[in-house]
Amino acid sequence: MRNLLAAPVRASAFLSKEIYEILRQPGLILTLALGPFLILLLFGVGFTNRPRPFRTLFVAPVSDTLRQQIEAYATTLGDSLIYEGITNDEAAAKAQLRQGQVDLVIVVPSDAEATIRQSQQAVFTLYHNEIDPLQASYVNYFGQIYVSEVNRRLVAQMVTSGQTEAATVHDEVAAAHLAATATRTALEKGDAAGAQQSQAELDTQVSALELAVGASVGVLRGVEATLGQSAEGDSSADLLAQLAAIRQGTNALNHVSVDGDYTAEVAQAAALETQLGELQTALTEFTRIAPDVIVSPFRSEAHSVADIVPNITGFFAPGVLALLLQHVAVTFGALSMVRERTQGTVELFRVAPITAGEVLVGKYLSYLLFGGLLAALLTVLLRYALGVPMAGSWLAFALVLGLLLFASLGIGLVISLLSRSESQAVQLSMLVLLASVFFSGIFTSLYLLLPAVRIVSWMLPVTYGIQLLQTVMLRGALPDWRLLAGLAAIGLGLFITAWALTQRLMARR
Repeated sequence: MRNLLAAPVRASAFLSKEIYEILRQPGLILTLALGPFLILLLFGVGFTNRPRPFRTLFVAPVSDTLRQQIEAYATTLGDSLIYEGITNDEAAAKAQLRQGQVDLVIVVPSDAEATIRQSQQAVFTLYHNEIDPLQASYVNYFGQIYVSEVNRRLVAQMVTSGQTEAATVHDEVAAAHLAATATRTALEKGDAAGAQQSQAELDTQVSALELAVGASVGVLRGVEATLGQSAEGDSSADLLAQLAAIRQGTNALNHVSVDGDYTAEVAQAAALETQLGELQTALTEFTRIAPDVIVSPFRSEAHSVADIVPNITGFFAPGVLALLLQHVAVTFGALSMVRERTQGTVELFRVAPITAGEVLVGKYLSYLLFGGLLAALLTVLLRYALGVPMAGSWLAFALVLGLLLFASLGIGLVISLLSRSESQAVQLSMLVLLASVFFSGIFTSLYLLLPAVRIVSWMLPVTYGIQLLQTVMLRGALPDWRLLAGLAAIGLGLFITAWALTQRLMARR
């Protein structure tokens, strides 16, 4: 019974010893608690979620027909393009780019019209001086977006021109409609001569309509086909077919019978009146549609179904908290046993009635207590000073932090037991921190890493901590039990490893 009570007492001695060592360094505590908070605060205040603007210089021949359009478009394409002028000297423009006077040089394609007539796309060439691969990719994306906008505006101009032409033929449609009505009225009266005269006028007006309306309604027909509308039974779906039907009906009235029975001709003239009325209605609808809508009939809107949509500070806060707690635990654990060895305390352990498990449990408890207090302080600052949301259970939140600290302490103690000096322990701790920054997913999503490299990510406790804390804090959901089990397995495996190394270290020689 005495031995059972002695083990917890001996282990608790390390609790007070390690906490005393920490409290002897108030500056360190202040740095650990407030430093990360101030860094996150500065990041949140200083971060601007807007695209990078590019100072852009265009290169185009003086005689190029696109030059005037570039000058008109470049100043209205958005804040991301800062127009720095247009020149015809490509070499001088590239020299300005290398000297940092501009961010982009865009070379306008020469003789673009001839290139397009050969069924080839005219190419706008973008030159940049970026060495950051991400920025270089963004330049390529930037070029695609703005060239798409230029294409859209050019097509919109074509549609506007077609609508203008369509609007000018309303009088011709009305005149053709009157001629068809006059033809029908004359036929109903038995006036063959008057009917032929009106039919000749109708033929002239329909010919004018075919020339004026053909290109314009072709645009609308293409739009309707793209939208999936049926051409059958819909007067506005195929105006070109209506024109053909009107022409066919007009030709049928070329020869009026002389036997006095004009029933078929009257029916044909009435049908022409109806078709011309439908044509006029369809043209009115066509000219009423905005050119931008015809060119870009669809647009997108993104809506989140998440209960909380955090700002940039709120999104990164769980990751920063997990990374900080792991680093603190790893650092203190890494220095723990090294300090015992350099101070000669290990020699006392060897002759004292204390086991490796008692030493290890005492150190785990002390650092878990300190880490928990630090986590609580940081959580209060994040929640109430920065306004980071907490949508989930505080109990689940505490469980995740406890397992994260447990696993991280295991890494630190293993490093400490394998290191021969404090400098070596610190260096190994920094390697763990660097690996965590690059592979944990705090700044780069894990899916961007190759599957083989992702193995490194899942060997780090912070990877589990980030995903679990984001789930609890930002989604308000229960943590994934598989991630919890993985984090616990890492911690348990490291505890067993640290226990074996501590037992070997304390073995009497």
